[in-house]
Amino acid sequence: MNYQKVKSWITKSFTCLLVLLLISGCASKAGSDSETPVNAAAGSDRSEIVIGASIPETGELASFGVYAKWGYEKAIAEVNKEGGIMLSSINKKLPVKLVLYDDSTRPENVTRNVQRLILNDKVDALLSPATTPMVLAGAIVAEREKVPMVAALATVRSFLDAKPDGWNYVWLSFFDEVEMTDKHFLTMDKVQTNKKIALFTDNGPDGIGMAKLWREKASKFGYEIVSDSSFPVGTTGFGDMIRKAKDANAEIVISSMMTPDAISLVKQMKTLNYKPKGLFIEKGAEPSQFEKALGADANGIKVAGYWDPTLPFPGAQELRQSFEEDTGETYSQHIADTYTIAKILLDAIEAAGSLDKTAINNEIGKTDKTYVLGPINYTKGPGKNVAPLPTFMLQWQNSKTEIVYPENLKTKDIIEYGK
Repeated sequence: MNYQKVKSWITKSFTCLLVLLLISGCASKAGSDSETPVNAAAGSDRSEIVIGASIPETGELASFGVYAKWGYEKAIAEVNKEGGIMLSSINKKLPVKLVLYDDSTRPENVTRNVQRLILNDKVDALLSPATTPMVLAGAIVAEREKVPMVAALATVRSFLDAKPDGWNYVWLSFFDEVEMTDKHFLTMDKVQTNKKIALFTDNGPDGIGMAKLWREKASKFGYEIVSDSSFPVGTTGFGDMIRKAKDANAEIVISSMMTPDAISLVKQMKTLNYKPKGLFIEKGAEPSQFEKALGADANGIKVAGYWDPTLPFPGAQELRQSFEEDTGETYSQHIADTYTIAKILLDAIEAAGSLDKTAINNEIGKTDKTYVLGPINYTKGPGKNVAPLPTFMLQWQNSKTEIVYPENLKTKDIIEYGK
């Protein structure tokens, strides 16, 4: 599979970020040439284990930051309730301190935050930012500084393409977009349509990569793309694109965009009386804030999923219940991936028995266990350091996401959008 556009976007973006760091004097003196990672050994004088993450508490992805913060805090609160993590090298338990910084949904802020966590806060390990461009911004710093990072919320192929020679200190559990993009066509096979598709995709790495895959696969599944619109992240005016799709008689819309952009798209589709039989909005339609903003107009909108509390994984129902009791908000699958990657990291630290970063990293690589997110094994993916999650299709129905495809997992029958 050729992902040259994605690679080019990533390369240009992160080259610029690194140049900015050098200009501002923020680049680490430790660097990738350092033989000894920062804070490599734990002495008996250590009083706590420090884990950090950059998350979007403000900006376009703030809704994702809510889930990440809760997932990380819950996992760490559980281990601290038991007195912390036993480190065999010093024969005592240490509590875990979590340090979080808001990146305001900006990759350059992720870079600065991860640098700050490593150089100032002296973190022992890192957890994931949210969505592909943010994860990659943090991952590049973690890899360079040889600080282990356990990540989710970044698509597998974009992650692998960002470092063709392979990651060493960053580990990812998320969906494989090559497998995921099949689900849109397979799901629409269950609905009677004219098989004409309109694409709406932003110019972020997810939008670029997925649009390429949908274009390549459409004819193979018996579909035709009759309208293909791309736009910058942060676009709010979709009128001309909607009219183009409507004039082309596209009965299916497939898209990838941020949540605020997705809300604008749906509202403008309603204003222009465009009601396709199938409407997919990847990324933007996932958080509950999307449904809250649209109310009944979200009914029937679909988004790919990889976790649901009905799945037979340990603690799945309890995790949903805990989140909703704690926050009063509707759960998201991101409570499971963020909680799980925190548990993976905590398990690896205990297995390492010390705070030596290489030892922790080696233990992460040995992970082969079923968590609330499902089975995690970083050696069985399409590339190094990834554990891909199987996908299915979710649909908003009466303010809840229901699994509508495949048949063996579904919790509700699929409905047409707008009905």
